[in-house]
Parts: sequence; structure tokens; C-alpha cells
Amino acid sequence: MATIVSFSPIPGRMLQESLAKQLGAASVRVVAVQEVSGAERDRALAEAEAALGDYAMRERLDKSLLEKMPRLKFWQQPMVGYENIDVAACSARGVRVANLAGFNAVAVAEHTIMLALASLKRLIPANAAAHAGRWGQQELMSEPGILELAGKTWGIIGFGATGREVAKRLVAWDVTLLYFDVHRLAPHEDLAAHVTYTSLDDLLPLADIVSVHVPLMEETRGLIGARELDMMKPQAVLINVSRGKLADEQAIAGRLRTKRLRGAGIDVFPHEPISPDDPLLALDNAILTPHIAGVTNEARARALSWAIANLVRFLQGQPPRFMLNPDLPEDMAPPSHD
Repeated sequence: MATIVSFSPIPGRMLQESLAKQLGAASVRVVAVQEVSGAERDRALAEAEAALGDYAMRERLDKSLLEKMPRLKFWQQPMVGYENIDVAACSARGVRVANLAGFNAVAVAEHTIMLALASLKRLIPANAAAHAGRWGQQELMSEPGILELAGKTWGIIGFGATGREVAKRLVAWDVTLLYFDVHRLAPHEDLAAHVTYTSLDDLLPLADIVSVHVPLMEETRGLIGARELDMMKPQAVLINVSRGKLADEQAIAGRLRTKRLRGAGIDVFPHEPISPDDPLLALDNAILTPHIAGVTNEARARALSWAIANLVRFLQGQPPRFMLNPDLPEDMAPPSHD
């Protein structure tokens, strides 16, 4: 019987039952670490051949944890981000790591477009005025005014699953779509997606809306800093739904305060929950949401379904999907069932 440890808040019994339906009741034992402690937790870690991570990323998969899990062969990250995982250390130990690339791409894409429209249409101050019993029409029509999305140029930074879903939804909005990614598409793929590739430095001064959809890595940390913000149009809108540390929050706040940016839609922050003294909280041209872009009911159900399916693939000796260390050989023996 293979042992799986779960760092997720999902009840262990629920995960056990979901796996048993596909594998047979006697094929797997699930131990939820939040439900045990002490020696029982240590024993489960020592026996585990697979693990389901925690979407809150409280548990870091590094050399220290790997030493406690000598039999570990597969770690399923139940989300897209994986900055809490030392993938190189896992590869050195022969531990396969997979995330759930694209499981919430539609949810995040919808949230991205919502934030941009809310900024262009001044939705938040309009709603506040109406609730306060003020008509506010003339006030809202004054600078910076109410704008249409049609005819604008939208720059997408990162053209993975989410960036592509954003572009797909914007085709009908009569916008010009630019994108920057370290992996450029083939010309026929650009044409099919109705997008044009540019460098980051060319994209920023051209775009009326800039949305960021890249993972947090050393290469992308601080990707949008003071230099990049100064290249953007004063009437531009910046949307960050990826990771807070991709952008210089202080620099964003400064440019919003001095009206050198029209607005920003921010779902992610360098420190979460957001600090009460965060400079963005005092700015009415910053639309802030508490890291909910990807947590729709549909996306959460998809995450559980995909994660379980990948664990089943591992337990049946099949290569997992969405592997983050594809340098490891795809062929793999099924785990022991002793």
C-alpha cells in the first residue's frame, strides 16, 4: 500500500475516498499532516512516496523536508505557482514535481479584464458615489474621465495559459493585442491568436492596458520597476494578477498618487494578507482584491480533479502531467505497495 501525505487543508478522508474510487480501497493510504502531529507525522513523512502540497505554500519543499521524506518520488503542487519548491533539489533526488498549469487560467483572465474595465469606467468611485446618495455624473466625467476599451492597445506580459485566455477574450473587443514572452510564438501562431510580439521595452510605451501573467522566479522578481513604469503612458492601466513581488509596489503607488498612471488593478501583494499601512490602500485609483482572481468555484473543483488525476497517474506508473523537472526520465516504475 502506497502512502500519500497531504499538506492541503482538504480533509484526509475526502482525498482517501477520491483516490480509492479510482484505485481500489486497499491501494493507497492518505495521511493529512494537519490532522496528525509528533511521531505520527514523522512516520507518515518517512513512509510517503507521494505528496499533495498546500496551495497557501506554507510548507517549503527543500533539502530539509526532502531529508525527512526519503521515499518521496512525486510531489503534486495543487496550484500554478511553485516558488516554495526547490525544483533543483528535487531533481537531484529523483523526485518528480508537477503543478497544475492552466487550471485557473479562465478565472484569472476574466478577473484581469474585469479590473481593467473597472478602471477605465471608474466603477469603484461611481459605485461609492451612488451608495452615498450622490449622483456624481459630472464629477466622474472630469479628468481622467470615463474611457472605452474599444480602440485601445493591450499589452500582455507572459503568454502562457492565462495570457492566452486573456487574448482570446479580448479579440471581440476591438483592441490591438501585443505580447511579450521569453518564448516567442511562431508567426502562424501569432496570427491565429490575433497578437503581435514585441520586446518588453517596446510594449510598455505603446499599451493603454498592461497585464502581467508570468511566474515569480529570480529572473522575473521586480520585472515591473520604476524604469518600466516610467515608460508607460500616463493614462495607462496596470494589472497584476500573478505575484506581488513581480512589481515594485512603492513605485506603483507613487505614480498613481501623482497621476502618472491612470489606475492599477492589483490582486497580489508582496506580503499577504495586505498590510494596513500598504500605500495602495489610500489611493482611489487602485482597485485591490485579496488574491481571489483564480479561486472561483469552478477553478477550485478543477484543481482537485486535476491533482487527484495526476496522483492516480503516478500511482499507476504513468508520467504525471505538468512536470516542472522534465529533465527526469518520463518512464517510471509504479510505487511499491508493501
